[in-house]
Amino acid sequence: MDNDSINRVRVTIHGMEYTLRGSAPTSHLYAVAETVDKLMTEISNTSTYMDERRVAVLTALNLADELERLKKEYYDLLSLLDEKTRGDTSS
Repeated sequence: MDNDSINRVRVTIHGMEYTLRGSAPTSHLYAVAETVDKLMTEISNTSTYMDERRVAVLTALNLADELERLKKEYYDLLSLLDEKTRGDTSS
């Protein structure tokens, strides 16, 4: 990956500024940061006091849970598609 393909954006996540770098489009980098910021805010609002580390860990757990559910859904759909494709060719 050469430096010409690296995008950089400045974002604020839960009140702290970060510089994100990546090969993804800047719109994607902003969207990812916005998702994390919204979830951290949502989680921190559930308690009168929750330290930053706990908010970050709970955010990571929520995102990992969503990722695992989406992966299962994806593989279930691939399996269904494979079954349908095999069924169509065997007729």
